Amino acid sequence: MSRDGDIKTFSWHVPETVVTGPGSMKETGGLVQGVMKHPLVVTGPHLFRAGIIAPVLESLEEAGIGYAVFHETESDPSIETVEKIRTMYEKNACDGLIAVGGGSVMDAAKAAAVLIGDGGRLQDYEGAEARKISPLEMTLMAVPATAGTGSEVTPFAVISDDQRQVKMTVSSPFLIPEMVVLDPDLLSGVPAGLAAATGMDALIHALEAYVSRYGSFLSDGFAAQALEKIGHSLVKFVRTGDAEAAQEMLEGSFLAGCAFSLSRLGLVHALSHPLSAHYGISHGTANALLLPAVIRFNQEAAGEKYRQAADLLGVKEQTDLADWIEELNRLLGIEMKWEIREEDLPVLVRDGLMSGNVQANPRLAEEKDAEDIYKTLIPA
Repeated sequence: MSRDGDIKTFSWHVPETVVTGPGSMKETGGLVQGVMKHPLVVTGPHLFRAGIIAPVLESLEEAGIGYAVFHETESDPSIETVEKIRTMYEKNACDGLIAVGGGSVMDAAKAAAVLIGDGGRLQDYEGAEARKISPLEMTLMAVPATAGTGSEVTPFAVISDDQRQVKMTVSSPFLIPEMVVLDPDLLSGVPAGLAAATGMDALIHALEAYVSRYGSFLSDGFAAQALEKIGHSLVKFVRTGDAEAAQEMLEGSFLAGCAFSLSRLGLVHALSHPLSAHYGISHGTANALLLPAVIRFNQEAAGEKYRQAADLLGVKEQTDLADWIEELNRLLGIEMKWEIREEDLPVLVRDGLMSGNVQANPRLAEEKDAEDIYKTLIPA
């Protein structure tokens, strides 16, 4: 006989196919054969110009699959970019989406899939009163070119609404790609700064999932594996680009995405989005800069979980986790280069506390708490 409160139900969605290992992007054509006849490949300008996605395109050609390419996805993709992807998809009579790139590329493709299937404006699908998202009309495939966002396995797409100066989130289990390819070869040319920012993003996904109020044995299992993989490979990957470390980072990021899809995130992510929207700070960098102050704020509510996480990350005994993160940021070259204006704090706090991630944080934050955390980024 169970007691009241003992029963929990999890709604869990994962990709149907995951292919991992060096050179796996060359399997793209074979994977989509019989599924897509004319996909739209969505990527970014650097990946396209540098020829980094060439093996993906060549594999499609070898499989006799025609394709179109959208290569204008910017960092922090805008609603306008999502609209452009929809237009190109429809103009070329495409029947599938293959996102090859970082989180921005994958999020833009996922958001475009919503508009292709259901129409309307992207803003219609934001927030508590959001228009319902239908099952996608096409197959969605993700080939991450950074190890950080976990977008290849999450139901979220984060898009910049430049007019409102906010980052809006669209969410549905239908946005989880059906196919995922994790190829460390795609990470071989990632600049150290980008590798550091996205790697810290992955670490924070795992850590926030691990201490989340909505966590469970299932999310904890994914998060623990992610923390271990990322903790032992992040610095090596950023400094050397080592292929084995790149594989560990890709798999760690994937696992972290599984974890926070189940548990949500926390105060770091809630407060980082306004920093990106107002100051142009990259998402991973904003997260990394906020993390030490958020750990200190959460310590009284999640001290034991943080101790366990520190052990998984490989932190030496008796070392304060927040101090260790500050040193890790220094080693990775992540530093505060932006001027946060005190007069902006009310807007930053307002926008940050609107996030649903606030409720998942182990300690409830009020306006003064959020303001104090932001103030740690302002030089004394």
